[in-house]
Amino acid sequence: MTGLEERYRRLLAWYPADHRARHGEEMIGVMLAGAKPGQRRPGPRETFDLVHGAIRIRAHRLLGPGSAPRWRDALNAAAIVAPLYLLITHAVPAVLVLMNGMQPLHRIAISALTLLPDALTLGLALLGLRRTAIAWAWLWALLGLALYTAAIIAMEGEGAFISEWFTPANIALQSAVPVAVALLLTFAPDPAAGAELIGRRTLLRWASASLLALAAVGVLWYGFMLDFFIEQLLVPALLAMACGAGSRTPVGRRALLLLSPLIALAYGQQFPQHLQLRGWFPLVVEVLIVALLFTVARRGFRPYGSGTVSSPDRLV
Repeated sequence: MTGLEERYRRLLAWYPADHRARHGEEMIGVMLAGAKPGQRRPGPRETFDLVHGAIRIRAHRLLGPGSAPRWRDALNAAAIVAPLYLLITHAVPAVLVLMNGMQPLHRIAISALTLLPDALTLGLALLGLRRTAIAWAWLWALLGLALYTAAIIAMEGEGAFISEWFTPANIALQSAVPVAVALLLTFAPDPAAGAELIGRRTLLRWASASLLALAAVGVLWYGFMLDFFIEQLLVPALLAMACGAGSRTPVGRRALLLLSPLIALAYGQQFPQHLQLRGWFPLVVEVLIVALLFTVARRGFRPYGSGTVSSPDRLV
């Protein structure tokens, strides 16, 4: 293989795999036949045309008329994953509080009660009670901020902390997260079908593994005082593995696209605090670890999934 052909093949990597399998060799032959004597690199015009053609094909598959069934399945899957994701992430502080036996009883009770809204939303959606799940999701989206504020006041009781928490940005972020969940449920035609598409056992396996990991972090922190930013890195690590596994299929990639605003909103609340407390270097290390876990999970490995990009699992 010449250097020019190798560079052409790198540009063809922008195209979908099945398109390369059908037309790749023909495209390589045409480009090599039209190359100038002694040419070693694709010209700017060739590079632009190849990349532009790949983007057009992927955009057509993503948004074209034939993609409607995949978007419907992705909406159903995202409407199930969203409350499950929030339930697991909200379990982080709850687990840490429950692991600390020195906490007051009312704070332990409040921490446990904060898990109920997302658990109820998820349970109603899994049972196929779509309208009830939508009604509860919107009720919680509209009233949850007031209840959450009352919980913060009861747990802290410090006016300075409350005034610092009540900034316009924090209020907007706290309101936007449950609204995003309610919107996904509203537009999803059948969230319960999304659970079947992913696999209820798969959802249970991921949720169980995540909760066990949270409990282990609680033991390490409160039992042995081992930190190493484990509690901050755990949820992004689990999320990276789930997203990597989900990105193997067209439906999974669309579901991740639908969930990306929710994830951005959830982490938008934490980023300024983590940056102020930890600085840039730990955040960069965390991003690199998360990217590595995403890449490994996307390629497929047990127990998070035995599929690969060319031979994926059902959805994740």
